[in-house]
Order: sequence, then C-alpha cells, then structure tokens
Amino acid sequence: MQSWQTCALSGELIETPVISKVSGHIYEKRLIEKHIESTGTCPITGRPLNLEDLIEVKVAKVQKPRPVTATSIPSLLSLLQNEWDALLLEQFQLKQHLEQVRHELTHALYQHDAACRVIAKLIKERDQARIELAQLQNKLNHKVEVETNNIPEKLSANYVSEIEQNALKLTSQRKVLRKQQSYFDQFPSPQILSNYEIKQQHTQTQGGISLDIYANYLLVGGQAGLVSLYRSEVLLYQNQQNNQPINTIKFFIIDEHLRFVSSTSEGDLVIYQYNTESNEGIVAFTIKVGQNITGLEIHPLGYIAIIVTSEGLLLFYDLRSGLQISKVTDFEGQCKFTSVAIHPDGLLLAIGQENSQIKIWKITSGQLVAQFEGQEGSINQVAFSENGVNLASCSQTEVLQWDLRNPGQFQKLFQSQKISSISYDRSGAYLAVGENKNIHLFDIKKQQEFFKFESHRDTVTGIKFGEFNKNIYSCSFDKQVNIYGN
Repeated sequence: MQSWQTCALSGELIETPVISKVSGHIYEKRLIEKHIESTGTCPITGRPLNLEDLIEVKVAKVQKPRPVTATSIPSLLSLLQNEWDALLLEQFQLKQHLEQVRHELTHALYQHDAACRVIAKLIKERDQARIELAQLQNKLNHKVEVETNNIPEKLSANYVSEIEQNALKLTSQRKVLRKQQSYFDQFPSPQILSNYEIKQQHTQTQGGISLDIYANYLLVGGQAGLVSLYRSEVLLYQNQQNNQPINTIKFFIIDEHLRFVSSTSEGDLVIYQYNTESNEGIVAFTIKVGQNITGLEIHPLGYIAIIVTSEGLLLFYDLRSGLQISKVTDFEGQCKFTSVAIHPDGLLLAIGQENSQIKIWKITSGQLVAQFEGQEGSINQVAFSENGVNLASCSQTEVLQWDLRNPGQFQKLFQSQKISSISYDRSGAYLAVGENKNIHLFDIKKQQEFFKFESHRDTVTGIKFGEFNKNIYSCSFDKQVNIYGN
C-alpha cells in the first residue's frame, strides 16, 4: 500500500483524504478537522492551520482488505466463538453488578423503614406525653399566671423580624393574586350568592356568640361557656370550662394538631388542642389575663395572640408557651377598647373604642399611626378587607367603610337599629352585616345591598365566609348554627 494512501495522524488507510497547504501532508479529513477545532495548529509542524488550508483530494474508493482471521471458515468460527465468550463474560459481570445493587437497595430500604418506624413511635410517645400532661394540668385546674412585671412595651427584635419577613411574603402573595383574574373568577357572583339557602344546620344547647372556620372545621363559642367543634355534619368535640360567655374564639396553627383559643369577658384565655388522628380534644392550658377581654385576634404568623381589654390595654401573647411578650399601656385608663382587627399583612391593628374612635396601631414600631373619627356610638366590631385597603366598622346603628389610603374618609354602607356583626369575604368584594335576625350581603364596589338571609329567630352574632364563598356560616342567640350554600 502506498504511503500517500495512509493518514499522517493515524497511519490508517484514508477514506476521505485532504492535503494541507501548510505542511503538504495528507490526513483523514475527519481527524484533521477535529484536531484543528481543538488546537488550531498543524499536528506535524505546529504552525497555525485553518480548515480553509485543507484541500480535498479526489481518489478512487479503496476497499479495506479483510483481516487474516476472517479469510476461512475455521477462522470465522474461531472469531465468532471469541465474540460469544466475551458476550457471556460481560453478561456475567452485569448480573453480578445487578445483584450487588439490589442488595444495597434492599439494605437502604430496610434502614429507611426502620427509621420511619422509630420516628413514628417517638411522635406517638411525644403526643401521648403532651396529652397526659395537659390532662393532669386540667385536672389540677392549672392556670398560667402571667407575671405582669418587666413585660416590655414593644415586641422584641426576634418577633419584629419574623413579623416583617412574613408581611413581605403576604404582601407579595396578595399582589400576585390580585393580578390574576382566574383567582377572582372562582368566587360566585351576587346572582349566585342570592340563590344560597340553608343546606345544613346545627342545633346547640345554648346560643352562639362567636364562630371561626378553618378548612372544613367550624368552631362556635356559646353564651354560657360551651365550645363546639364541627367538621362537615359531625360534632367532633365539646367542652364547657365554666359559665362565662365566649366572646371570641379563634383557630391558630403551630404544628400538625388542630388548635384554638377562646376568650371570656372575665379575663380567661383557654387554649385547646384537638388530635385529628385520635379524635381527642383537651384543654392544653389556661391563661389568666386578669382584665376584661373585649377583643382577640391571631397574628398571621399563627402563634401570637393579640388582646385588647376594656381598661385600654393592648397585650401580646406567645401561644406556644402561654407567656406574655408585650404589654402596651399607652392608653390604659384613658380609653375603653371594644374590639380589634389585624391587617392581612400582619403589620397594622385597628382598635375600636367605646367613644366611637378607631386607633390604627403599627405592631413593629409600637406606635399609633392614625385615628379615625366619625362613627355614631360605640364601635362593636372592626374588620379589615383582604385587599388591604378597606376597613369596616360597625356600631349598633351603622356600618362604615374606611379607606386606609385616605385616612379619615369613610362611606356609610348601612344604617339600622340593631347591628351586631360584620365580615368581609376573602376576595374583598362582599361584606356581610348581621342586623337583628337578618344577614345582609353588600357589594362593596357598588356600595349596595343585593341579598338578605332571614333564617334566624334571634340576633345574629357571628358571620364567616368559607373558602371561595362556597359556604357562608352564621351563629345566633337562637341556638342555631347555619351553613348556607347551593
């Protein structure tokens, strides 16, 4: 074979020969192109070389000769036998590797299963220990006595940092949702809400004063201290600590258990725990506030309770420990607080007063940022809209809506003689007003009533909109808890 038919790089027979203008050597085209792409030089001389410096040589196609081992039948059989033996050896190695991997996977799964069983056992033992401790505390009528000395006026830096970070997250989420029309399309129109009727009703042994909802759970606080927990049509748990009216009851979430807290005018905060797996409820502990509690809210963080009292105190409690973490005395003895509401972002409080004023308090700075005046009569309830802009307040005779962007400006939405409760829906488009035995539904944008429920036989004391307004919940002094829907 002539030397010009072999590649200067590989020494093999050339299929597509090219000649270099730089060195004059002949190369296999694919090999020299790869070398130029990686180095940009001639492999023989080391001088710069480009693809344009290559000239393709037109030669007759050369057939590669067969190897000597493939020139006879015995040689072919030997070649095939060698290939077969190599294939069997490779298959044996693959089986060995597969068996090793299977063994390692089995061992890992066994360790994972054992770890899960140990964790489940520890969680069960922990929960049982908590329940036994709470039951013992309840039997001993254990009270968490709050040390009122050395309680700071402002929240500590750790709490403030958590509140600010959570507020940024909630504000961002709300802005995103308000730009999505598909989110608001999930809420029924006024025409659909006008067709709602009672689809479920719970009869209690005493009238309800307050209610709250979480997922498919319903919580009702009674006139004589009865606390009732429902899920769908089922009564899960009832407890009566004493005969004090439950003026506020709220869910709060700090772990996998269902937890809620109730307040009384006598100054008791009672914290409950309900285990959804064992279907057992207990009183975890009781906090003695020592003053007449007139308003209770749960911060969006989930574990901070915010309380106002008739003596003008603003108190903060960590529900994980039951300890008081802040006590604002700026208005003690000067104002009589009647209600409280927290902004959806968790930074502002609206505090209703007996003298018809509303204070806007910033939690993180511990400062009064605004004061609204213009309501007739004592403020019975305040409520923030989920849009973060509107604030509704009610006295016994009128319902006003305030615009936080224009402090001091309000619109009168409703006027009557026996208004008892108000509640915004999650979209901020509707406001429900409890008036005597009726529930009035208002379209906020049009500022007009579009429907009225006339289903209770006594004063409506609590109203809540369910998720995407699929249900509307109400309680009354008539001992009925109504659930409205299609």
